[in-house]
Amino acid sequence: MKKISKQAYIADTAIIYDDVEIGEDVIIHDYVVIYPNTVIENGCEIYDHCVLGKLPTSPGVTSRKIKVEFSKLIIGENSILCPGVVLYAGSKIGCNNLLGDFCSIREECMVGNNCIISRNVSVNYNTSIGDYTKIMDNTHITGNMKIGNHVFISVLVATTNDNTMGRIEYNEDHVQGATIGDYVTIGAAANILPCVNIGKNAIIGASALVTRDVPDNKVVMGVPAKVIRDVE
Repeated sequence: MKKISKQAYIADTAIIYDDVEIGEDVIIHDYVVIYPNTVIENGCEIYDHCVLGKLPTSPGVTSRKIKVEFSKLIIGENSILCPGVVLYAGSKIGCNNLLGDFCSIREECMVGNNCIISRNVSVNYNTSIGDYTKIMDNTHITGNMKIGNHVFISVLVATTNDNTMGRIEYNEDHVQGATIGDYVTIGAAANILPCVNIGKNAIIGASALVTRDVPDNKVVMGVPAKVIRDVE
């Protein structure tokens, strides 16, 4: 059964399945598709061609086993989803977030409050993102990754989670993305390899290749990235 507030505006072309909850003052534009088990809280605006609550699918070619059941997709109050956003089942998006055109957030991710996930950003499965974090255009956030609060990640940043590059069977013991501490700044086109820990308030220079842990309050640059100085 649908639970849709009378104060919500829903375009005639939107497709809304059963088991969807839509709060007060929500605006849903044309050609939005909302799958079951989705909750949209008060004051959200969902622009054209967004797909919400999508289940992950595979013809059997993925090495990671895909779950059958997921918890609800929840979109927090006053969040804005720009055209073409795709949100998968089981994720939770906090309040006052801006999700840019064509960004994608996979299943079982957590996004805090007051974040920007910008245009064409891809966030892979089982990743957490803290409050007041900004991820800029065309960046890829890998699966099994942890990102803290007040983090800034610039454009074209690449992150990976498997040092074997898929040459051995998937196992979460070795398929792990980076852990990024609070107040970290990452420059454009940086490349962050699996299992790296980036300490609080560190700065990663543009185009740096981060192959090892970065201590708190350090600036790293280069290929491979090396500590250059302390953060002032």
